[in-house]
Amino acid sequence: MNHFALITGSYGGLGACFVTIHAKKGGDLILAGRDQAKLDAQAKEVSEKFHVTAYTIAVDLSRADAAQIIYNRCKDIGILPDIIINNAGFGGQGDFSRARSMNQDMEMIAVNIETPTRILKLFLPDMVKRGAGKVLNVSSTAATMPGPLQAVYYASKAYITSWSNALWRELKGTGVTVTALMPGAMETRFADASKMAGTKLLHIP
Repeated sequence: MNHFALITGSYGGLGACFVTIHAKKGGDLILAGRDQAKLDAQAKEVSEKFHVTAYTIAVDLSRADAAQIIYNRCKDIGILPDIIINNAGFGGQGDFSRARSMNQDMEMIAVNIETPTRILKLFLPDMVKRGAGKVLNVSSTAATMPGPLQAVYYASKAYITSWSNALWRELKGTGVTVTALMPGAMETRFADASKMAGTKLLHIP
């Protein structure tokens, strides 16, 4: 197996798990995230341990041009990913109208919704033309309910699930599949990053 997987948010939590699973099977990687040093360290580790090729793309996924940067880099190295895993995302808590700033929620929408949408808008036509490809969009069980004090996060995951299911139907017969992964609370750095560690929701005994 030498299929290339493009994985956003590759060096933390679920992203690191996806990288290991794919590399263990002999799959090559395109690792995308904000921190070049962490990407370099991850690429070096998986390359040496599993003897696979790993490219890195350092980009702030809250930027409107993040998806275009990723797409252009893949074009430059001559690779159309066989697998795309839209894993990057973050949460946060607080009253929507009083506690959370405009920037906090707009950045969350950019990372959780806008960039994954832009990535597939760019890559899917190429996958369909090739007649093969797999997409995994990381949603959450949060998508199934409203989330007071996490209103935008829960809504962003509802978008990912609905969007993924619609794309799955649109792409039937093309050779390209889209799947939504809906994990529950997990013991990753997500809780700390979203300042939710110690809350009842993310209390993991």
